[in-house]
Amino acid sequence: MRKVVLFLFAAILSGCAGVNFSQVNPEAKDFHPKTIAVMPATVGEYESSRDIIEQVISSSLLKTGYFENVIDSTSIKTQVAGSTELANDVSSFIQKLNTIGVADTQAAARIKTTVNTEALFLTYVTSWGYGRSEGNKVARVGLGVKLVNAENGQLVWKANHEVTEDYTIMKPNLSNMAKDVMSVLIKEMPR
Repeated sequence: MRKVVLFLFAAILSGCAGVNFSQVNPEAKDFHPKTIAVMPATVGEYESSRDIIEQVISSSLLKTGYFENVIDSTSIKTQVAGSTELANDVSSFIQKLNTIGVADTQAAARIKTTVNTEALFLTYVTSWGYGRSEGNKVARVGLGVKLVNAENGQLVWKANHEVTEDYTIMKPNLSNMAKDVMSVLIKEMPR
C-alpha cells in the first residue's frame, strides 16, 4: 500500500513539473505569426515515431488557436517531392540549424516564399519507446522543438521536454505521451 501511495504522489508531482528546457529570444515579443509550417521531424534512431510525432505536432499546434493556418509536414513533404530546389533548401536549413545552431537565412526565406508561411516549427525526437530504468519497466517520450522566424531565419524559441512513465503490465500509449509532452511545450511557446 505504501508503494502505491508513493507512486501516486510521484505521478502527481511529475504531472505538475514544467518543461525541462526553454529558451526564448528577447525579440520573440514582437513575433506573432499567423501561419506556421511544421517541418519534417528529425527522428534519428526513432524512425517508428515519425508519423505519430508529425501528426501530434500538427494537431497540437492547430488546437492552440494561435495560428490561422498550420501547414502540416505531409504538405511540406508533398511540396518537397515536387521541387528539387525546395528539397535542398529544407534539407540544408534543418541540417544547419540542428548541427551548428545557426539557420540558413537564404534557405529560410525561400522556404517562406515557396510554402507561404511566417514561421517554421522543427521537431526532433530525443527519446521514444519502452525500456528499463532502475529495474522498472518504463515508457519514455522526449521531444525538442524550435520555432523559427521564416522571414529572417532567426531562432525565436527552443525547448525540450521528456516524459517517463513506469508500468507493470499495460504499456502506456506513446502517442498519448507525445501529446502530453507537446501540451507542456506549447504552454511555454511564445505567442
